[in-house]
Amino acid sequence: VYRVVRRLGGWKWVEQALSSLPSEVITESIKTKEEHSVTARSGINLKRVAVDLTPVLPGGENGGAKLVAIGLVRHLSQIAPDCEWVLLTSDKSHDELAYLDSHNVRRLCVMQRGGRAGTAKRVQLLKEWVRNSLTSILPPSVVARLKLVYRQAFHRPRISSLPRQIGADLVFCPFTAPFFYDPTVPMVIVVHDLQYLYYPMFFTMDERYYRDLHFRDSCRLASRIVCVSDYVRTTVLENADIDPNRVVTIYTRMANRLPQPDTGSVSVLKRLGIEANRFLLYPSNFWPHKNHEMLLTAFGLFRAHHPESDLRLVCTGAPGERMDKLQDVVGRMGLGGWVIFAGYVPDEELAALLQGCCAVIFPSLYEGFGMPILEAMAFGKPVLCSNVTALPEIAGDAALFFDPRKPQEIAQAIAQVESNPELMAQLVQRGYQRVVAFEDPTEMARQYLRVFCEALADTSRFGLAIHGIYPDGWTGERLTVTYDANSEERYLEISLTAPSWLPFDRVSVCLTQDGKDDSVRYQIERGRTLIVRRMLPCDSGFVELLIDPVFQPKAYNMGEDTRMLGCVARACRVVSPGGIINLLEVQAGHATTN
Repeated sequence: VYRVVRRLGGWKWVEQALSSLPSEVITESIKTKEEHSVTARSGINLKRVAVDLTPVLPGGENGGAKLVAIGLVRHLSQIAPDCEWVLLTSDKSHDELAYLDSHNVRRLCVMQRGGRAGTAKRVQLLKEWVRNSLTSILPPSVVARLKLVYRQAFHRPRISSLPRQIGADLVFCPFTAPFFYDPTVPMVIVVHDLQYLYYPMFFTMDERYYRDLHFRDSCRLASRIVCVSDYVRTTVLENADIDPNRVVTIYTRMANRLPQPDTGSVSVLKRLGIEANRFLLYPSNFWPHKNHEMLLTAFGLFRAHHPESDLRLVCTGAPGERMDKLQDVVGRMGLGGWVIFAGYVPDEELAALLQGCCAVIFPSLYEGFGMPILEAMAFGKPVLCSNVTALPEIAGDAALFFDPRKPQEIAQAIAQVESNPELMAQLVQRGYQRVVAFEDPTEMARQYLRVFCEALADTSRFGLAIHGIYPDGWTGERLTVTYDANSEERYLEISLTAPSWLPFDRVSVCLTQDGKDDSVRYQIERGRTLIVRRMLPCDSGFVELLIDPVFQPKAYNMGEDTRMLGCVARACRVVSPGGIINLLEVQAGHATTN
């Protein structure tokens, strides 16, 4: 309609028609027009975006990250109707995401596990048997090194030309991991938290390895990193050597995402055997950092000091081994009947529980954002909340805070729910005011779209640059050199050294150009240097080097360095008749041309 009216030039009758519309409709139309204007002024023509949803799991196992990713897809596709949004999925959730399909949203299943039924289970059992056998006969240090070798051999980062194959202008990774990195396509990545760095005991060795790998790769490869809170942005800048201008904060504005409960969904209270306004609600998965054990201890203290109270505690979350253990704990504490585990509940039933509870309690030890506390405020419920990480930033003055590591403080906060109705009423009113800043998902999508446009407009990543080199010259397991179009004849020269003290006899270097299959493999003997020369075409492109194996110095008792290292880059130059460009000096910020 916009295009037709513009061609006809009939704006006067359109303005007259708009004057009769409700003000909120006019406001939304103006915002949409402004968004198109911003894109047009920047000269960006965003035609196709690949959204990596391969980490999505069925049900609620992804927690809030899945809700944010799905919400962004829906609203981005609405405010950018001329852009095609290609959802990269895995077979475990491809069908579940079918409801997102629309005229400009389509799914592409790029990860299929296949195999006959039971094969995966048998493979898993075999792996466990091998692991247990090795653990019983080998020293722990040797077992740790074997695990490291296994990860390096079978879990390498993906080098994919898929974004170019589908014609994507940009890759968007709402789950951090840059699985489908293509040096020629800009990438925007969301970081929800860095919990693994602050509570490593809550993760296995493998989980810490992959989370750190994905985070470091994101900082190295992403054109822009979006953090869901200023707290997360601060932790990213503290833990990575990255240009602050590439890291932005965009709040999750989905406080009103839940539907109003209908008659059928309200029956969840009857099914659970709870009475409206006589229970506390903790809407959270049963991950260790959610701190359920301390909450149960605090609730036991509250019950001991207030035996006359009929207040109950309801915990929602995806069922699993941890929920089963917590149920056993409740039985041993004598809280059976007072603590109800509702399991995973759909949004309609969660809304009914929020509407029916007397307050929401959130004793989490670590949060990058904390959407449930905003959802509680939107339903007019007082919030009892941890005073750590991003939660004070999000809750503002609209929550009763406590130290989540002190059960006595949590118990005192619970007691306030019944003993101080005036304070609870104040929290409800403050909550209504607070939630206003977090209830416009369309504005959230607009902010993401602006970041996409900035990433596309940033041509620096398409110029002559090297990625994958640490400041001290060490490479990781991947080194990438991007180059721009140039009519001069030129070649790339890279000098790599394998130090004499490496824990391996030799290092293998596999070189590919522009993602083609005709790779070339080199060997660097320990203590030797390899010089690689490669002619560069006139068009822009990239050269990729895979270094194998890599090692972690800490795992080999060589200090506290936890980086995954390959070899040392002594030089990286582009040589042409016009001179020599030293890319290592360009990266360090003092480029020279000889």
